[in-house]
Amino acid sequence: MNIKKTDIIWEIASKYPITVSIFLKYWIEFCCKWNISLEESSKRDNFNLDVVLEEINTLINFNNSEDIDLSSKSLIEISEYIKNNFHNPIRELLYPTEVLAKKVAMVHGLAHTELIKIKEIVEWLVPVLEMHFDKEGQILHPMLKELQESYDKSNDSLSLHCWSIKNPIRQMEFEHDNYGDMLLELRNLTNNYILPDGACRSYQALYANLQKLEEDLMRHTNLENFVLHPKAIEMENKLSWNNKCDF
Repeated sequence: MNIKKTDIIWEIASKYPITVSIFLKYWIEFCCKWNISLEESSKRDNFNLDVVLEEINTLINFNNSEDIDLSSKSLIEISEYIKNNFHNPIRELLYPTEVLAKKVAMVHGLAHTELIKIKEIVEWLVPVLEMHFDKEGQILHPMLKELQESYDKSNDSLSLHCWSIKNPIRQMEFEHDNYGDMLLELRNLTNNYILPDGACRSYQALYANLQKLEEDLMRHTNLENFVLHPKAIEMENKLSWNNKCDF
């Protein structure tokens, strides 16, 4: 399938999460709040439409595998995919990135003062993301599993523990917005991850890790906000349910 210039950006990012890396590269807004096409965005943001289209289609065709379009998968399958492809790899990236941020700020912070703020943001991100993934894995995903199983059994009496699946989803998306703001600030502080002249290997590794972290987190966020969460809400709306809350 080829993406066309008239396709809506957030729909492209939703169906093909891997394209987020290109949207980030060219500073193209792909949030669902901006319901505009690639062509409209190119006129507003002044990027080469033909180049971006070619990169997007090349990337999609090259990575033609099951991770491209997960919209037809079950809630359980998507949750498992998120855990294996985002939660676990990102967790492994967090500690070395924090170590690098501290080291580079200590050595180069006087000459490059933005490194101090970068270190502070990374120190904020690490526990926030760890807790966020724990909440998804321990609260939201088990609820999604229960929802999917009830739906598959045509059980129209669904019992969840937090009134509605919309409650944890709302909280997760609020947290997505919070760490998304910090990722944008990191991109601004690093000047789109452009290294200064003479950057040492630790400096290079820090920027590479931060860029990888941003890309993976935005793909993770996109998959949840535009595929997993809407699918779960639609499924719940088709079922009647009883809550088990004590509050």
